[in-house]
Amino acid sequence: MARIMTIAAVLAVLLIVATIVVFAFAAARRGRSGDDAAPLVRVTRAVGVVWLVFATIGALANLLIPLLSPAVSITMPIQEFWPQLPSTVDLQTEATRVAGGFTTVTLAVEGLSAVARVLWAISQMVAWAIPGVVALFVVVACSRLLAGAAFAPVVAKMAATTGAVVAFGGVAAQVVGDLAGSIASTQLFGSKGGSWEGDYAGIDNVFDAWVPAATVQISFPFWPIAVGLGFAVLAAVLRSGSRLQHDVKGLV
Repeated sequence: MARIMTIAAVLAVLLIVATIVVFAFAAARRGRSGDDAAPLVRVTRAVGVVWLVFATIGALANLLIPLLSPAVSITMPIQEFWPQLPSTVDLQTEATRVAGGFTTVTLAVEGLSAVARVLWAISQMVAWAIPGVVALFVVVACSRLLAGAAFAPVVAKMAATTGAVVAFGGVAAQVVGDLAGSIASTQLFGSKGGSWEGDYAGIDNVFDAWVPAATVQISFPFWPIAVGLGFAVLAAVLRSGSRLQHDVKGLV
């Protein structure tokens, strides 16, 4: 889940930067030579459309697969774990572990509860949808720029809406995904008992040595809020540009 959210964050930031650069470049070219940057804007819009389609397909697929597949690939937290080898095993490695271990695992699991499946499906869908919403904003902004209305009110409104979606959706996707993973961890690793046969030198408890223990871990990300604030600032700039443009037309 963390990997998907990181990718979503990177894509969102890249799309914001791309939009700002396109607007700035177009304005600079118009001010310098009187021509426009239509080819660049059209390419950016085309990339946004492709990105939007890809994100939409990904969001739908990641919503349906966890709900319909027998096995669900899900990331879940575990108590810090490192497998313990019997004392008779001699393993030669270039580096030596001093401390630490695994804290999360990604596994294909069957038999998950409906609650875990639904929560995981929602989190994955939202994580994929966020870059799609940003791409939609890029498409709308570029379309307005090509129409000669870069500071149209719809662009500012779209920027504000996109910021809200990124902020609330990013936080929700992370929290809901962590909740689903914690439920899965409890169901998979929350053993109620067991036994083993045979003795293993240096190992008193096979379960402690070889089986991770369940845990609950819910994290609260701050990057969606930061990106959302960035969109809010962009929306304010666009609204200011719209008012300035309106005033200039009034003077003319």
